[in-house]
Amino acid sequence: MLLITFFNLLTFVSSARILGLIPTPSFSHQSAFWPIWKQLSLKGHNVTLVTTDPINDPRLTNLTEISIREAYKLWRPMYKDMTSLHDHTKVTQIMAPVLESVQELFIKSKEVRALMNNETTFDLVMVEALFPQLLIFGELFQCPTVILMSLGGSDRIHRGLGNSIHPIVHPDIMLPFFRDLGFKERLTSVLSFLHLRFKAFLQGRTKRTDFLKKYFGKNAPDVSQLIDKVSMTFFNSHPALDGARAVGPNTINFGGMVHIREPQPLPKDLEEFLNTSKEGVVYFSLGSNVKSADLGQDKFEAIAQALGELPYKVLWKYESDDIPQKPKNIKFVKWTPQQDVLRHPNVKAFVTQVGLQSLEEAIYYHVPIVMLPFYGDQEQNAKKAEYKKIGKAIYHMQNGLTKDELKSAIIEVIEDPSYRQNMKSLADIMLDEPMSGVEKVVWWSEYVIRHKGARHLRNPVLDIPLYQYLMLDIIAFFILIIAVFSVLVLKVLKILKHLVSGYIKFKSE
Repeated sequence: MLLITFFNLLTFVSSARILGLIPTPSFSHQSAFWPIWKQLSLKGHNVTLVTTDPINDPRLTNLTEISIREAYKLWRPMYKDMTSLHDHTKVTQIMAPVLESVQELFIKSKEVRALMNNETTFDLVMVEALFPQLLIFGELFQCPTVILMSLGGSDRIHRGLGNSIHPIVHPDIMLPFFRDLGFKERLTSVLSFLHLRFKAFLQGRTKRTDFLKKYFGKNAPDVSQLIDKVSMTFFNSHPALDGARAVGPNTINFGGMVHIREPQPLPKDLEEFLNTSKEGVVYFSLGSNVKSADLGQDKFEAIAQALGELPYKVLWKYESDDIPQKPKNIKFVKWTPQQDVLRHPNVKAFVTQVGLQSLEEAIYYHVPIVMLPFYGDQEQNAKKAEYKKIGKAIYHMQNGLTKDELKSAIIEVIEDPSYRQNMKSLADIMLDEPMSGVEKVVWWSEYVIRHKGARHLRNPVLDIPLYQYLMLDIIAFFILIIAVFSVLVLKVLKILKHLVSGYIKFKSE
């Protein structure tokens, strides 16, 4: 009987229908999940994916992709503002209205509306963490939900899961702090924690709930109720890089360079450039969102002069044809297959905005980095890399950028072999896992499907009022007992003193 049940479960899981909702119009957010969709599809699951970046692989016959690529028109202008931003606290203010516009575009998509209105059923809904309001699709299809995040978890998400949160030990991923915080940093982190908890989060939840009631009726649940029903959360995080955190069994860290793909041939011009650059190559790229043309004249000149004076060749991903300066040792290209470039043995250093995927690729290929963080999690990523001694960071958004500073940093990470060795050691640790990150996500997703949810893995902390969790009533009880005992002792002492004084007076008479 047990054997029959086991095979029935296998049959059920192999034909599961899964809905993935990943609306963020950012390539790094999408590519982190590509291996997951591929593996789920190859295992026989029927996956329907709403995305801004379809994989478009005809071999994945079980993968149906709904493209909302037009969301990039809403997203790209935001980065021009953020490229010149000097106050990291304003990043959320800039992103919030853009995310709201993206969710409106998502819900108004003809394909999404058709999906909502037809009789399709799903066994699991997987939702990107930036859009928790889309967990409503789990209610719509009456199936369990899980959350995916292409980065580590924010305080808001960890709090919703009942995981450990502490503004000093675990500053929020949007803060530029990591380990060994000074007093000013600790104060900033605590104030930010309180602000997010008592103001920003409440406002965001209200707007998200308004969105739900607008499109799903006045009886639609609150976002907090949807989060409370989440069966599992997957973070693209690894303790070797991000630090250890106490989490419940329904939190799965699948980080560890999951998006690394098999080698592919380089374009002929890049292959020839890298092969013939025996003196070594410095690779310069600011990722998929920040454009080199948006750097501004002062920063561009500082960077161009620093790279132009290096005793190495330079490969610079520059997306525009309008290039103000073209030093002889620099090859400008609009696009590069970054993983294949970093894989080349002649690449000696990587100048990066230190987005998570770029950081992981540098670690995987043991290429030392010089970091120019801009916004979001990039400054904290830079702090982590500095803490691990795998690169040098220049915090140009606050302190500006000079030619000599950048040139010196590049030469240091190339000539000091400890940076490359530390990269290799970190990569060895991150890759030493009993199963890959993708395998973790697939296995636990199937687990949720098999058991129609994972309520039994929910952290019991979530069911305890805050005053009980902090033991405030117990502490107050002991304080009261101590206070009463102290008053009684004082009373007794006062009486004894009075009796002794009376006795002494009586004896003296």
